[in-house]
Amino acid sequence: MKVGVVYKLESSKLAEEVERFLNAREIEVELHHIPTPSLEKCDIIVTIGGDGTILRTLQELKDPPPVFGINTGKIGILTHSNPENFREWLEKAVSGELEIEEFMRIQGESKNDELVALNEIAILSVSQARLIEFEVHADGNMIDKLRADGAIISTPLGSTAYSLSAGGPIIDPYQDVICFTPISPFRIGFRPWVFSGNRRIRFRLLPLRDAVAIADGYKAIELSAGDEIVARKSDYPARFFKIEKRIERISEKIKVLR
Repeated sequence: MKVGVVYKLESSKLAEEVERFLNAREIEVELHHIPTPSLEKCDIIVTIGGDGTILRTLQELKDPPPVFGINTGKIGILTHSNPENFREWLEKAVSGELEIEEFMRIQGESKNDELVALNEIAILSVSQARLIEFEVHADGNMIDKLRADGAIISTPLGSTAYSLSAGGPIIDPYQDVICFTPISPFRIGFRPWVFSGNRRIRFRLLPLRDAVAIADGYKAIELSAGDEIVARKSDYPARFFKIEKRIERISEKIKVLR
């Protein structure tokens, strides 16, 4: 077995502890401060950081191995343990005692560029405090035309991230849907849309000003007036070791934000 360990710089000592723990079980370890596509060749990925470390790691992987997260961040909705109890839970992960579950990612395509996100693809104006104008289509049917600060196309797991801050709904992470949430739309009473995961959501930027599409806060592509980005369910989900009572845990983590 080969385990890739991705860690935040300030968690380097903990990464060394994890390496020693795994080496004692005759498990090969590959340490990464900066994630690379080579992690796809590992059987398991252990991240040491917060949810952002997991998102940053998955940005580099087309078909990711299962992830086990050790939380040294603030919230840790996606993580499995903390530095004090990681040995107990990581032992269960590497010994096959923990089940693996999958969560959908979304893929965004524009011209020759492509983005993949576990949480969301956010489309924002390149000009601060200026609106963009756009159309939203679902499977070729125009849903609406809006002016807003931007828009968020999110997964169910990502519904508790940026989309939630913009007024989007909290969605059961085990559902197979895509959520579209405008950011501060210039309209009274607009509500987000929740589409079937099988639909293709097309965002068309109208000639007011340029925008940028950002996946999970990391990778970005520029959009000029008239450009489109089509979002759909990715063929390659994210895989995580199962957390018991995940929905209850998400609820408890969100309460911390109040």
